[in-house]
Amino acid sequence: AILAQARGPRGSPRPRAALRLPPEPGRPGARAMEPFAFSLSGLEGETGPVDAARNLQLVSEEWDLALPSLQQFIQIPNLTPAVDPAWASNGLLRRAADHVAAWVGAQGVAGCTVEVLEDEGLSPFLVVEIEGTKGSPKATETFLMYGHLDKQPHGKGWAAEGSEPGGPLSGTLREGPHGQQLFGRGAADDGYAVYGCVIAAKALQRQGVDHPRMVILAECSEESGSPHLGHYVEKLSPRIGTPHTVYCLDSGCEDYTRLWMTTCLRGVVMGVLDVGVIEEGFHSGIGGGIIPDAFRIARQLLARVEDPATGCILLPELQTKIPLERQQMCKELAEQFGCPHKTKGYPWRPGAHPQDPDGALEQYLDNLWRPCMCVTGFEGLPEVALAGNVLSSGVRMKLSFRIPPLVDNNKAAQALKEVFEKDPPCGAAVRYEVRQGADGWNAPEVKEDLEVAVATACESYFDGRHLGFTGIGGTIPLLEMLQGLFPAANLLCTGVLGPDTNMHGPNEMLPMEYTKKFTACIAMIMGIIDIKPSWPEDVPVPDQDHSRSPSPRGSRSPKRSPRLSPKRVHGAPRFCFTRPDIPVGMCSCCL
Repeated sequence: AILAQARGPRGSPRPRAALRLPPEPGRPGARAMEPFAFSLSGLEGETGPVDAARNLQLVSEEWDLALPSLQQFIQIPNLTPAVDPAWASNGLLRRAADHVAAWVGAQGVAGCTVEVLEDEGLSPFLVVEIEGTKGSPKATETFLMYGHLDKQPHGKGWAAEGSEPGGPLSGTLREGPHGQQLFGRGAADDGYAVYGCVIAAKALQRQGVDHPRMVILAECSEESGSPHLGHYVEKLSPRIGTPHTVYCLDSGCEDYTRLWMTTCLRGVVMGVLDVGVIEEGFHSGIGGGIIPDAFRIARQLLARVEDPATGCILLPELQTKIPLERQQMCKELAEQFGCPHKTKGYPWRPGAHPQDPDGALEQYLDNLWRPCMCVTGFEGLPEVALAGNVLSSGVRMKLSFRIPPLVDNNKAAQALKEVFEKDPPCGAAVRYEVRQGADGWNAPEVKEDLEVAVATACESYFDGRHLGFTGIGGTIPLLEMLQGLFPAANLLCTGVLGPDTNMHGPNEMLPMEYTKKFTACIAMIMGIIDIKPSWPEDVPVPDQDHSRSPSPRGSRSPKRSPRLSPKRVHGAPRFCFTRPDIPVGMCSCCL
């Protein structure tokens, strides 16, 4: 399939992005193939406008100056609306948005405007617009950047205030295994994002490098499922225009040795299962054995949708076929990193282990492309210290279902409701109420001009290493929304949430050294991207000389760079149902 794509149809013009295949393992010159290490020809050429070393130096300087403001942001306890009933009256979300807006306004970025919107009944929304370089062709293109300012609850397990690394509001900066590390709730998820975008633009302006127009959006309801995002994006769509590229900076990375792109995100269905048996608590010695226990009824209902032995979800409405290219991505991640339960810093108790302790590939597929259920809230039973011999009248559970990309969250929610409420055991009163839902996301292909710029930036700042590709088991509703609103735009999902960042948990951490390189990559991408007008699909593309494509000064002239998304061959089977290690078309399922 790769060779067919490289050659093209018989008689067709030579494609501009030729593919070089490495020698087969075992032959002379063979070496391990890095994940999706495709080649883009024509990257060698004259130096361009961005000096890689100078760019990183300026970015680092600006980050050092911005750190006190980010630390002050961390010290604001602005929790997401879903967990703070008083968010509309206590003003903490607005205080956080105003704080970041004030910092943006003080940066002296040319052509920059900033405002905080707050429509009635909705959380605040930060909007930053930076004009493109006047007189540059890039000024007509818009890069839309996304982050969020609301935070998860603090939870337990943080280091004590006054000690290292400090509590959730500390904003402590200290040296650690990943260099300088900034601790506190909201540091990495996702307070750094607006700072990083503005710093990238400022670094380019200090170098006199042309950059596109930028629109930076930061919502305050992401951790609640982004219920207010759609309203603001629709309201701002005339100002946003048609973006060339959409960046989501709220994702993660497998390690800190390269720039990582997220290719897929799971969706979510969250709801409350309410099970009632009796009107009030009753003596278990008198009613036990006759009155069914409400918790047992709840366990029976959960077993309708999840195999209690394996954790596998049983409903077909929550399943999907896994695209072959994503299976290949998971396979290569497994080969490179091994079992994720050993590398991602999960806080295991002694003796505990994952459902599949030895299957690295299966663990990646389970986390990225298969559904799962978690009980995230429980009511109806007293604390252990206060519990007596009383049958509970009922129980309530908040259930979070992570659903794969390509699964419709509305159909999944309807299937769950039907299965839970149909024929309840012992005639119990059962009600399932859907509280929140969002679709997952599978990355579309991106334009070649962006492919070249992203690959070049990564290799410039990470010792020539190629881009990494991964997935995230969480949900970012914005991506599916923007893909529908702006179908022609490139969508890039990336971020700094890597090992030990511990977002949503105690001791959340922002790795500053990686964040500075990451920000330098964002700046370089905007500085070196060579935006070309689109070519009509019905007109053959002539051979072009790419020998003078821009390459940043001070960086290597990369000879091989990965594509952001492997191109499919028209007519080839898209899915391999069972064995990603067998070439598509060679197995009975694909035949």
